[in-house]
Amino acid sequence: MKTGAALGIILFSCLSLFPAQVAADNQTLYEGDSIYHHITVNQNRTERCMIFGRQRDLRQTCIDFARPDHSVFEYTAMMFAAFLFRPDAKSVCLIGLGGGYVPGVFRRHLPSVRLQIVEVDPLVEKLARQYFAFSVPPGQTLAIDDGRQFLKKSRERYDQIWLDAFNSDYIPAHMTTKEFLSLVKARLTEGGIVIQNLFLGNRLYDAQLATFRTVFAKVFVFEGQQSASAIIVATENPAVEPAGLRKQALAWGGRIGGIDLIAETAKCKVPPLSSKAPVLTDDFNPANLLLMQKK
Repeated sequence: MKTGAALGIILFSCLSLFPAQVAADNQTLYEGDSIYHHITVNQNRTERCMIFGRQRDLRQTCIDFARPDHSVFEYTAMMFAAFLFRPDAKSVCLIGLGGGYVPGVFRRHLPSVRLQIVEVDPLVEKLARQYFAFSVPPGQTLAIDDGRQFLKKSRERYDQIWLDAFNSDYIPAHMTTKEFLSLVKARLTEGGIVIQNLFLGNRLYDAQLATFRTVFAKVFVFEGQQSASAIIVATENPAVEPAGLRKQALAWGGRIGGIDLIAETAKCKVPPLSSKAPVLTDDFNPANLLLMQKK
């Protein structure tokens, strides 16, 4: 078979994984309640989004079916750039499924990485399968469980743990504390990293940095340039410092799917210390109050 024909068949096969595009703009495909969320699935042209809560701007996952590798949100692109702090990773635990954009990128572009997905809400899994073409291929596993409880019960250790269960309206406070991060650290391999999405401009941002610093020797951040998103990366022994991320990205070919790693690495820095920020613990944890307080 000629190379062009083979590539055409592969491209057709990949596109066939995704549901047919909906022609109408701003069409609601699903709306209902689970025991955890009010969830809406909305489509605008080729972009389909899962929305938590009743504010339609609080999108948890969006996939552009015309460009399924494109990171609609800045934070997911930064999370994949944070991967470069441990590029030799063989196992990743992802807490938070959404519509399955992140597992999809792993499936298509990082198939050798074993991915454990943890999602607390069974309805999220159902909607991800029905509306976002989510599936669990060989090399990936899915557990319906609370992320903290899953890590507590499991004795598996991971090269990376991704915390993607937060949004700009609500966060699971029990996954913000010093005790939780100590549990995360215990589930990392030597030199492993934890990656967490967060938001700039509120007091929780500084509190989370202060809390991470009580557990991990090295804490870095990616700060969004087109959004209020931020990514925390923490580890005891990084494979590379922020100054070396660009070189690492170039060695990887500069991209993971549609994500420009070189552009994203420019957003990484060592955050300044804040002596006024509280450390969050299981006994003192005003996380959702701090989330609503502007700096």
